[in-house]
Parts: sequence; C-alpha cells; structure tokens
Amino acid sequence: MDLREIAAEKIRAMNDRVRYRDFYDFTMICLKLNIDFDEVIELVKQKEVRKPISPKNIMSNWKLATQDKQNEIFAIHYSEPLEDDEITEQLQQLQFEEIVKH
Repeated sequence: MDLREIAAEKIRAMNDRVRYRDFYDFTMICLKLNIDFDEVIELVKQKEVRKPISPKNIMSNWKLATQDKQNEIFAIHYSEPLEDDEITEQLQQLQFEEIVKH
C-alpha cells in the first residue's frame, strides 16, 4: 500500500476511533517522509466516510487517546518513542474542511 494511502487511512481512523497507535503511526509517517497533506486529504475524500471527518474530531480523539495511552502502549511496536507534543504538532498541521458522506 502507498504511504499516502496509509496516511489517509490513519486520518480516517483517528477521526473514527480512539487508538493511540493510529496517532503514533500517522506522526511517524509525517516525520519520516515528505507527505503532501493536500494529496492525502484528496485520498481521504475518496474513501467511505462513516461520520464527518474534521480536524476538530481528530483533536478531540487525540485528547482521549492521550488519557488512555498507558493501556494501549503495549500494542505499539515502535522503533523510537514520540513525545505527545510531537504528535500534537503534526495533528495541528491538518487543516481541511470537514469531509462528509457523499
């Protein structure tokens, strides 16, 4: 799977559920690779939208994920640790209009 496609799936996942590893994975993709956010958002728009996707929903889920981080950290097999501030910084770069069902 193309990394832009994975990033798009992670955006949808971060919007739809509260799993710390989705936020970790998304941030690692952003930090390690030169991702064009506009391209990724266009890919998100082509996917099945279960509920509106927005930066606001993602940030809300991020706050919940940080609270449950200790319960989920075992599910992440990471090569390097990330600080929550690094993840927050990447999420704040996600600026797009809410995506709704077609």
